[in-house]
Amino acid sequence: MAKAKHKEDPAERLFVIHLAVFVVAVLVCAAINLWVAPHTRWFIWVLLGWGIAIATHGFALYLRTARRRERIFVDRKARGFAVHAFAYVAVILLLLFVNLTVTPNVWWFYWVALGWGLGLAFHAWRVFGRRRAKR
Repeated sequence: MAKAKHKEDPAERLFVIHLAVFVVAVLVCAAINLWVAPHTRWFIWVLLGWGIAIATHGFALYLRTARRRERIFVDRKARGFAVHAFAYVAVILLLLFVNLTVTPNVWWFYWVALGWGLGLAFHAWRVFGRRRAKR
């Protein structure tokens, strides 16, 4: 029997492995949580936090493998910024949710948003705002 000539992308395989480990880990955490402390749903935080990392990984893989001509798909630096911006928005929204549910009387999420936002703004400037040296 002849082997099919299929070029396997290591990045895709790594993503599938990460996704499988994530699903198993969340299921194990949910089982432990519901068995030991069914009144407290702490496994949700594992699901949300790790889920952001998996979603970011999937978004980066999509941008890299999509066959489109827009700069975000073609230019490696623009792709890197898009992934960075995606992670920023996802994490800040999660931290806002945590802030509102856990400590609603003390606002702290914006410190992370400001600090990371400055780094993201500098990244955007490096990718889109700065004139590139002519070669």
